[in-house]
Amino acid sequence: MAVLALLATVVLPGSAAAAPPVAQAPGRQAAQAPGRQVARGAGSPAALVATPPAALAAGSQTVGAPVSVGSWLGAAPGALGATTGGTGVVGAGTAETADGNARTGSAGDGVAPPRVKASSVVLADEETGQVLFERAERQPRAMASTTKVMTGLLALERLDQRRTVVIGREPTTVGEESLELERGERLTVHQLLLALLVKSANDAAVALADAVDGSAAAFVRRMNARAGELGLRDTHYVTPYGLDRPGHRTSARDLARLWEVAMRRADFRALVSTRSAQLPGPARVRKFTNTNQLLGSYAWAVGGKTGFTNDAKRCLVASASRGGRRLVAVALGSPDAFADVRALFEYGFTAFDWVRLARRGQAVTLTGTGQTAAFQVTADVDALVRKDLLDELALAPPTRILGAPSAPAATAGGTASSTTTTTTTTTGGAASTAGGTPSAVPGSGGTLTVWIQAGGQRLAPLRLGPPGSAPASGSGTPGAVVASGPVAAGGAASDGSGAQGDASTPGEAIPPLSSVAAGLVPPGSVPAAIDPFLRRASP
Repeated sequence: MAVLALLATVVLPGSAAAAPPVAQAPGRQAAQAPGRQVARGAGSPAALVATPPAALAAGSQTVGAPVSVGSWLGAAPGALGATTGGTGVVGAGTAETADGNARTGSAGDGVAPPRVKASSVVLADEETGQVLFERAERQPRAMASTTKVMTGLLALERLDQRRTVVIGREPTTVGEESLELERGERLTVHQLLLALLVKSANDAAVALADAVDGSAAAFVRRMNARAGELGLRDTHYVTPYGLDRPGHRTSARDLARLWEVAMRRADFRALVSTRSAQLPGPARVRKFTNTNQLLGSYAWAVGGKTGFTNDAKRCLVASASRGGRRLVAVALGSPDAFADVRALFEYGFTAFDWVRLARRGQAVTLTGTGQTAAFQVTADVDALVRKDLLDELALAPPTRILGAPSAPAATAGGTASSTTTTTTTTTGGAASTAGGTPSAVPGSGGTLTVWIQAGGQRLAPLRLGPPGSAPASGSGTPGAVVASGPVAAGGAASDGSGAQGDASTPGEAIPPLSSVAAGLVPPGSVPAAIDPFLRRASP
């Protein structure tokens, strides 16, 4: 089975030199390009043909030399264009540098990775859920008082903040950080939540647990049930406050997910952004400040929850907002979680551009051995791309293709027919479908999901549908992407799935040689979910 070259043709709406100034979406930086040589036809839009290295080696001609997207200075609306390289790896994830810091993709010397010393970290864009940096993000670890994110969320979901709670015996038996609650003392739920999320008081956690379920043990069962509902597979609770206990664990990715769910609530956001508070006490007024030192020291911090135990070390989950963008960062097992999270935020806010990678309505043709399948991009694709990887954008087809949809062909009765494609990617040694969902659903009319990547790092899913399924977005005629690769020969599977060949035998790896380029994001565009698990917006 031969591997064919991939070719992308992108049609621009007009000459860049003649294009009027374009405002970009608030808070998002876009890659921009000056005018460049393009092929022109009478009465037609300017067209750029970007040819991959394989085609160039065969003597193909192109109009204009390849241009690094990172060097662009101005562009017409939706202007696209660049030839790409790529590693051929789908979901390559992160690697470590010599100094132990994680890096993404093949950055070279362009952008330095954030210097973080935490054992597990995650940095993600809250609007789309796109992961910008991660290390050991699924490793279960002690979480210390970041446990109280779940305690606070459940208390807000189950209790009226105006309700008065009478302190029982159980809260008074909890040690370490506490409010020094006394039995019979009366405080409101709101006051206990301030103690929980601002002071990080362990006895306040137990008092809230008692108020919800009558005991800490019953409340912990509720915590674990809620974790299951949220898909927190690496999380298990033993207490509502987080002191070291066997089996009390979470992962950086799970904690980021939980934090985003909690931050959807305005009342939770108000609590974790509170700088200081004071509560009545039997002998004196209790005054305390937020344990999150980023509040007040990092101008863009909007809230967070700290934690520390001997086992967990320093932990922090926090959000920051800057220039219209919101980021979430998690550091677990750190000697200095505040420094780590600050470094992650600075990396996220300064090292990336917000760009358009594909437009709704663009044609995509998959070509294999004796088969050709036509698709259409079903939605605009926007993502954050690291500045030094803007010229390494590529389409990353699945590493295994088990069947390919045929282009609609006329049957004896004159009716068009087609088959669907089943694709499987392998990431980290485990088989999974692209984007976490089936890339092609039997009977769906040929839907398919592939990923756009840069430097071996997956950026955003490119969702494809049958031709005519989505009108073109923006002005001008959408460009066409032609992607070629090996497909399994043979008839359709007898189970009706549309898969062809032996599903247990991987096909040849398809190198990411298609040309994908960065363009301006039109003002007012609403970003789509990239990783719904980490997205702030409700699913």
